[in-house]
Amino acid sequence: MCSYARILAHYPYVVLIAVLVVSLTCLIVTVTIGDRPNFEEPMAGFEPRGTEISNRLTAYKNLVNDPDLTPTPQIQEAVIQLANKLYLNTAYQKNNTTSPVYRFKRAKRKSVKPFFCDVPDGRWVKVVYTSVVKDDLFTLKNIKDMCTLEEKFITSKPLYKRNCLRQADHSQCCRTLSLGNYIALLTDKPSCSNITEEDVKTVKNLIQTCVEFYHDFSLSSSCDTRHSPYGEKIGCKDKKIPEYCKDYNAVYNVMHFISDRSFQRSDQKLTYALSFLPVSFQRVATSQKLDDAINLYLDIESNLDSVGNIELVAADFGIKDHLFHHYLAKDSKWITISGVVIFFVIWIFTGSIFITIMTFLSMFWSLELSYFLYVFVFEIKFFPYMNLVTVLLVIAIGADDVFVYSKIWHLAKKERNNGTLEKLVSDTLKHASLSMFVTSLTTAGALFANMVSPITSIKCFSIYAGTTVLCNLVVMVTWTPAAIVAEEKWCNFCFINSPRIYRKLHEYYRCFFEKLLPKFILYLRYLWIVLLSAIGIISGILVFHNPKLRLPTSFHFQMFRDDHLMEMYDQQLRENFWFEKAVGDQKPLMPLTIVWGVDNIDNGDQLNPYDKGSVQYDPSFNPSTKQSQAWLRHFCTNLRKTGFYKKVTPFEWSNCFIEHFIISMKSPCPKGEFICCRQPIFPYKENIFNACIKKYIPKLMNQELYFADKLSPGLKFRNGKISALIVQFSSNLTFTYDYEVVDAFFKGVNKWVHEQLKTAPNEMKKGWFTSEFKFFGIQKSLVEGLPVAFGISILVATAVTFFTSLNVLITLYAMVTIAFTMLVIVASIVLMNWELNILESVIITVSVGLSIDYTLHYGVAYRLAPDLDRQNRAYCSFVRVGGIIFVAALSTFLAGLFMLPSVTLVYQKFGIFLVLVISISWVYSTLFFQSLLNVMGPQGGFGQFHWPSLDCCSMSSQSHIDRTVYTMSESTMSTSSSGYPYHPSIDTNATEHDYLPDRSDSHQGTPYYRTRPGRYYSRPKSESVSPDNHSERKLLSSDDKSSSADRNSGNENVCRIAVEVHDNLHTDSDKQSTEV
Repeated sequence: MCSYARILAHYPYVVLIAVLVVSLTCLIVTVTIGDRPNFEEPMAGFEPRGTEISNRLTAYKNLVNDPDLTPTPQIQEAVIQLANKLYLNTAYQKNNTTSPVYRFKRAKRKSVKPFFCDVPDGRWVKVVYTSVVKDDLFTLKNIKDMCTLEEKFITSKPLYKRNCLRQADHSQCCRTLSLGNYIALLTDKPSCSNITEEDVKTVKNLIQTCVEFYHDFSLSSSCDTRHSPYGEKIGCKDKKIPEYCKDYNAVYNVMHFISDRSFQRSDQKLTYALSFLPVSFQRVATSQKLDDAINLYLDIESNLDSVGNIELVAADFGIKDHLFHHYLAKDSKWITISGVVIFFVIWIFTGSIFITIMTFLSMFWSLELSYFLYVFVFEIKFFPYMNLVTVLLVIAIGADDVFVYSKIWHLAKKERNNGTLEKLVSDTLKHASLSMFVTSLTTAGALFANMVSPITSIKCFSIYAGTTVLCNLVVMVTWTPAAIVAEEKWCNFCFINSPRIYRKLHEYYRCFFEKLLPKFILYLRYLWIVLLSAIGIISGILVFHNPKLRLPTSFHFQMFRDDHLMEMYDQQLRENFWFEKAVGDQKPLMPLTIVWGVDNIDNGDQLNPYDKGSVQYDPSFNPSTKQSQAWLRHFCTNLRKTGFYKKVTPFEWSNCFIEHFIISMKSPCPKGEFICCRQPIFPYKENIFNACIKKYIPKLMNQELYFADKLSPGLKFRNGKISALIVQFSSNLTFTYDYEVVDAFFKGVNKWVHEQLKTAPNEMKKGWFTSEFKFFGIQKSLVEGLPVAFGISILVATAVTFFTSLNVLITLYAMVTIAFTMLVIVASIVLMNWELNILESVIITVSVGLSIDYTLHYGVAYRLAPDLDRQNRAYCSFVRVGGIIFVAALSTFLAGLFMLPSVTLVYQKFGIFLVLVISISWVYSTLFFQSLLNVMGPQGGFGQFHWPSLDCCSMSSQSHIDRTVYTMSESTMSTSSSGYPYHPSIDTNATEHDYLPDRSDSHQGTPYYRTRPGRYYSRPKSESVSPDNHSERKLLSSDDKSSSADRNSGNENVCRIAVEVHDNLHTDSDKQSTEV
């Protein structure tokens, strides 16, 4: 430490140049060699890797996608692909109403120009309207306002006209499928702007008459065969439906596509109306079309306004992934604004533009060095967009660190025995580095704790953010000290010279934080304990009992804030329309898939979502042996008898191939076949099985009702040999997002399969079960990973608290405070209707590291307070660090506050998180923890441990205790402060070792200093600034003249104030006098 301090004192430019060279080198390498982060796929990495479920899902996906595998022993891949293509094209043309083939046939079938170009298509752009005053939309005024809004803000845009689907003659865009246009169609009007009040009433009466046929499912989209997407062959089965209910299938389309579900109630009030715009961007072919889609949406969003009482509240353009990249870059301006605000805060508190600029350079170096380590040392190729919020963390932490160092530096300069510049740097660095280390350790520990999560994006974020915090610590103990020394030597003109303003601010600061606020808090200490304890207990009930922190209940991935048009549609209004709800209600049964021949491992890079590894085949797998054949048939028979099996089709030929293969082997022999037929004895010899299976599978594929693709169950061949086997049946469980239901299903089936495999022959023992568990895997990872990460964060916080305070009671009270703080934070998340998604799990864990700091600093300040009773020690601790903690909280609070307007959800939620965590942790540390110490804090040496005293860096051969050592001890209690001499956060009189009363046996006027309890030390005049370096002596004494009056007038120690308060609070108790 001494050698390093000597270098900083005499050669600060060496340290600056060294850090600059290293940082620039890493920057150049990163820019020239490294790949730029890619955020084109926002959902990439939001999946677990390395868990039991994820390994099985990955292995199964690799199996079905292996190009070397075929469902037949012969290499017929080209033939199968052709058959698949023909089958899919046929099915697509039968069921897709917008295929070119269908439109062409329908155009030939019709002789008149259609009113609409097509029927409603889910891939078209969808917009939703509602009334501002929540009245019925099915009125003439509201319908015309919807048409006007659509024309004014959407269909008149040049981008819309360039990309819309056009009528057959290409003269103009197709009409939008809206309520107004359907009324115009039914009343024979050219457009919705021409409809009348009578037309609206007529159509509404028509819908009221026909709605019962829609409710009983007899009215469908094919009732009017002239306008049916299925042609003239399919019509309504119910012949009782009136013809006017079938015309143009308009009633069905209005009920199913246009109106919301509330319209079908008895009052028939239309709350939301949907309109289909004949524009589709979901199958974007060119970058130009993609740009048009984004620009069209942004144009609509920026210029949108209500017309009458009608407003557009939701939209679905099908381009959320592409739009996310745009907003991610756009919302970076809020990080910039936060940085600018913190820049001015640092400038005001340090008074130096030079230090402020160097501080922001240190933040940039931290981010850049961390990225270099992330990419080139750790060799992580995936950089999720969540990592971008690290910039916000570094701005907040970096500002706090420079406040700490700057404050300690100027406090050291104010001391009369500060010694040489080298000693000043050594003392400041020693104590500031301890404070920054404690703060960084708690935050980095909480971040690195998230590495236990199996979800890729969480792991990557924890590695990058945690590494950045540590890099920031390294830069802060190298770059920042060198910059401050360089400024002291060569850049004094960089300071703001407004002492009058700072003196005035200093007076208000001391009045509020040393008198008003401490008295207010400590007078009401019992109230704070009871009130905040009650809030913490109620928060625990909200978190663990009702309504509880909920797991994600929807697979719709939210990217933007709740009021964004696309999120409004996906999260709130999608299932308000029957055509969307019908799709959501058509949930499949969970499959029972058991796989043999492939190891259930994920051998890809688990920190790279694009690297899933390859198939790892099981060399011991062999279903051809007699034991394997018999056991497999027995396994399938037992599976059908279980309570979770459900038969959904009579044709289960390939679900368990051995069953149908046995039937085939018993069939009569065709001409020329003598081996693979009339075989009554089962199991078969291995050579017969291998020979006959190669004949059986092609015969099975010739069946009319059998279709084979890569997902089909059965045997899988590689180079003509059996390599894998898939047995698959349907379960009786419908797909659900309910975690407990799916968890019970997984555990039950998995246990049954394991029991069955215990009786299997060796060549069949390595089978495993999987199903549609992708969403369940995310839920399970969050449920199991969050408690572990949270526990690690708490352990780190507890250890840091104890080793910093070295007091058992203080550590215990600090943990109680943190527990209540975390409960209130999580309860606030619950009340805001947040679900436990990936971002929320990271927020909960990181909040432990951020919220412990303030409590920790109060605890250390209490321990280092003079040996008074607990009330006065609590008061002294608040006076010393209360204002500093408030400034630190304010800087981080502002950093989060300016992120709230962000459209991107990750930025907005992280801003809310910072505001929430800082506010709650400040309240509990200042009100609750301080009140606990005031009422039940340790006194004397109760529960107190001590570090062994070591003196490894003495500046003089004389044996004495330096007063600055105790001054610097205060640094471990503060996270932000000012460095300007007149700034309110600097109180040179408020230290725990102020002058004690003169002893009767000493010379008058010679001050004594408390060194240890019961000892006093008289400082001789010879112990002053070293005369060896006159320039340093002049530099170090430059501030002494300007502040001597402050020191002389500041002899009223804060601890005297504490005693006075104590006397006022306890007038009947024994009074303890302390003269300063």
